[in-house]
Amino acid sequence: MAILPGKACGAYSGEMAHTPLMLSALATSAVAGFQAVSAQTLSTAERDAALAHDVNNDAWLIEISRSDADEASHRKEISAAQALTEGLRSRLTFQVPAIKGTADVGGRTLSVGTYLPGSHLTPKTMTPVSASSVGKALAAIHSLPASSLQDFDRPLHSALDSLRECAGVVDASAATGLIPQSLLRRWETACEDQGLWQFDATVIHGQVQLSRFLFEDHSVVAVDGWTEFRQGDPGKDLAWLTTPTNNAFATAVHTSYVSAHPSADKWVMQRARFYAELDIAKWLLHGVQMGHDTVTHDATEMLSDLSDRVSSDLDQALTAPISHAQHPLS
Repeated sequence: MAILPGKACGAYSGEMAHTPLMLSALATSAVAGFQAVSAQTLSTAERDAALAHDVNNDAWLIEISRSDADEASHRKEISAAQALTEGLRSRLTFQVPAIKGTADVGGRTLSVGTYLPGSHLTPKTMTPVSASSVGKALAAIHSLPASSLQDFDRPLHSALDSLRECAGVVDASAATGLIPQSLLRRWETACEDQGLWQFDATVIHGQVQLSRFLFEDHSVVAVDGWTEFRQGDPGKDLAWLTTPTNNAFATAVHTSYVSAHPSADKWVMQRARFYAELDIAKWLLHGVQMGHDTVTHDATEMLSDLSDRVSSDLDQALTAPISHAQHPLS
């Protein structure tokens, strides 16, 4: 078996690193008859990994964690991939992670899974074609039958669960005394708006960012990072679109999404914006709880900037369609 050049494994602290040759050999305990003919390292400080090609030239990702924290994360990834059944995959036009087999290696879980094709795009390299493809991919995920997750113990967050979670963050943030009053009123109004929370939980990815999508010729060919795969608020999967970094293509993604998923509720983008704003509040809470002054200061500045941005822009309203109602803070 040839070991192809790649990023060097290097010397890691703690456990001995597994080379691509070692990982390929261990893979035979996870997948009977597995035979790699080439492999290259994809290892990081937290996880040993190799891209291996078998005798049929199929590409496989072999992984094993190097820390307890990453072992827990790895197992969550495996669980999510197992819930992505063949029936669900058949409804998607792009590839998602699939696990061929697993094995226990010294108390760590070694997995052999499909290696997803494609490459990443940045906000600056997104095009109308790629934005449209992302919208269709999200619509396809949210259109998957929720009943298909019942046998896989995936979490279910109802509309009420989502509201309670948001309200909890708002209350905890208010207790710090570091949230601009205009933002607190905005968030409290959103929590009190019953119409905003009238939605049916759907299948969601749960951790969508642009980096989750893999492209070929500006079309989505794979989606990765399904650790939080569950039933919940589709707005969670759209929150990333509402940040300033993604403004240039957000409208194109949303237009494509609604076109491909006409049953989407009309408040989904308002809730998406709310979740994105509360992510900053969570960053503040993290800084306060950990006593990390740098994080707290960073989050406070971000919240101040957010307050300035949304208070003067009716397009940023959370609680009513812009064309039909006055901004809640005016």
